Amino acid sequence: MIFALLPVKAPKNAKQRLSGMFTPQQRERLARAMFEEVLATLCSVEGLARRVVVTSDEIAADRARSFGVEVFEETEQSSHSASADAAAHRAAALGATTVILLPIDVPLVTKEEIEMLIAEAGPGVIVVPSADGAGTNALVRTPPGVIESRFGPGSFRKHVSQAEDTGVPVKVLRPPGLLFDIDTPEDIVELLTRAPSSRIAALLRSW
Repeated sequence: MIFALLPVKAPKNAKQRLSGMFTPQQRERLARAMFEEVLATLCSVEGLARRVVVTSDEIAADRARSFGVEVFEETEQSSHSASADAAAHRAAALGATTVILLPIDVPLVTKEEIEMLIAEAGPGVIVVPSADGAGTNALVRTPPGVIESRFGPGSFRKHVSQAEDTGVPVKVLRPPGLLFDIDTPEDIVELLTRAPSSRIAALLRSW
């Protein structure tokens, strides 16, 4: 069984690198809008046994349930890696053989890209880097605990190296929608250029 996990940290603290461009309230609204965009795409994907939002944020949890999505409630804001691994272990206990970990800040991800990850999943790890090659924008693990999460600076190389060092098969995929995340003012400009008619672009233009 394949589970898709979508961790959501406190949106009110999101996107600090956009603080020179947007107010805290706008950054929170942007984070919540991107979460809903990715969640809606995830709900259209075929081949998943369960879709799960992992969060301690009540608004995100309620929104997930309104989409018919399961919630793994957290009692505190732990690190992204700790949340991801705890959720993966919980999914495994529920019968998951594969977990797909996705971020909320990839609003251009498509149904087809996530279904490609499902099709490519097999024993080992799939890593999708961020566009700059430093971060990790998606991590697929079969079985769910085959390697540990190492999110943070340089996480792409850390994930790949951990798999290689332990003899775990690893694939690197670069679907364009998943490569592109929103972190910097330059990313905002690129999104407005690449997807000017998208819901997120409309929100940004309203500011």
